[in-house]
Amino acid sequence: MALVTHLYFILSLPLSLSSAIAANILLSGNILPTNSHLSTRNTMFGISNDCNLVLIYNQNQRFQSNTMHRGTNCSLTLNDNGQLLIQSSDGSTIWSSSPPGKIGHYVALLHPDGHVAVYGPSIWSTSTARLIKGRSTSDGAELSYSPSARNLMFPSQVLYEDSKLANGEHVLAIKDDCNLELVKATAGVIWESGTKGRGINCFLRLDHRGQIAVLDDGFKVQWSSKAAEADGLYCLIVQNDGQAVVYGPVTWSTAS
Repeated sequence: MALVTHLYFILSLPLSLSSAIAANILLSGNILPTNSHLSTRNTMFGISNDCNLVLIYNQNQRFQSNTMHRGTNCSLTLNDNGQLLIQSSDGSTIWSSSPPGKIGHYVALLHPDGHVAVYGPSIWSTSTARLIKGRSTSDGAELSYSPSARNLMFPSQVLYEDSKLANGEHVLAIKDDCNLELVKATAGVIWESGTKGRGINCFLRLDHRGQIAVLDDGFKVQWSSKAAEADGLYCLIVQNDGQAVVYGPVTWSTAS
């Protein structure tokens, strides 16, 4: 218990990332320096000053890399092959989460249930979809960000008109006119599905092939992204860089 308390104290230090990202995700190329962590609710996942990678849930240790004192000023990074890597200050790699996968964009996600999973590579993103020049929202209402709003969804979950995915000033939501919009508070709509006026009581769904779709109240698909070839556990994330991205399937997890 003393070890867990010590680690909990270390990982309670202020979050410090090499680039601005949401507190529950680590994207390909992002770095967690020594004494930094991902966090959500009562879960923390971080690299302590003794070079050990630790997952703590409800103040109980669920996972560790067992790399204590094998390096100095260690950092954690996620590479373009979907590997979480612990690297010492001399650049040497002292631990990896899994064998390398194919090159792409991955995300390490700290789940609300207290596990970490690596998803990828990405199969859809607003950065490669139909981007539009920023315009004001259709109702002219001032946007606000709710800290309690989730920034991700999983297969079989749906997004209704009265709910949203949010990260900072970026919000992904279904409007009452059936349009799916990604909105930046300071710029207006930056991406849309182009389904305005095509139905009522529409909702967004993510399936087990990583396809997101806008459906009307008759369950007719009004718009959809391209599906992956294989079933698996995918996720849709609104990132702090202003993109909405579908990742998956899972390539590594502390739960396995």
